[in-house]
Amino acid sequence: MRALYDLCFMYRHHQRDEIVADKLRLITRLYTDSLAWPSKAFSAEAAAHHLTRSKVDHWFGSLSTAEELDISLLLELHRRLMKVFHDLSDEEARSLASKYLHFHFPELFFVYDTRIATALALLIHGDCGFLALAEFDPAYGRFHACCRKLTERIVPLVGRQLSPRELDRVLRAWLDNASFALPGSSYDHPVPERASRLTSHVSPLLS
Repeated sequence: MRALYDLCFMYRHHQRDEIVADKLRLITRLYTDSLAWPSKAFSAEAAAHHLTRSKVDHWFGSLSTAEELDISLLLELHRRLMKVFHDLSDEEARSLASKYLHFHFPELFFVYDTRIATALALLIHGDCGFLALAEFDPAYGRFHACCRKLTERIVPLVGRQLSPRELDRVLRAWLDNASFALPGSSYDHPVPERASRLTSHVSPLLS
């Protein structure tokens, strides 16, 4: 996983199809057990081709230089990336767009995953304050809003705000400990000790 973060950091621009395809293959390998991802018809080479010929570098640059990171800017970027993956189903495009954005901007984007989305639905009801505007993907918009709401609730328990990566780890560990037989992705290696310690702190809330 660290290799994927490093690859996305060192090669943020989309100039060579083969490098972009390597990123997508690593994401696919990491989330190989996901219910909605990857599709048997998915081609890393075709998706990379779409990305290198899109305006993704311009979009990434706009996000990196923005004076204020408004949530609508994040949701707009996610929507545009979903459109780049137009040959996938909505669920697959939603999942891939969130993962691709997360590994390029790990502090800003929550990974959309069927298993984690189900966990959030168990923990937090409603739209979490998300206004379902037509220009955003409503499913990811609600998911992002609920992730933010949950991180705010956890702050008093751990003394700081969890990163999207940490929240993802904690929720997966909670689901495993609660023995919920929910579909979705799993990692190829166990949840690290740090996430297990965080889970023990937030378990009163996630129950």
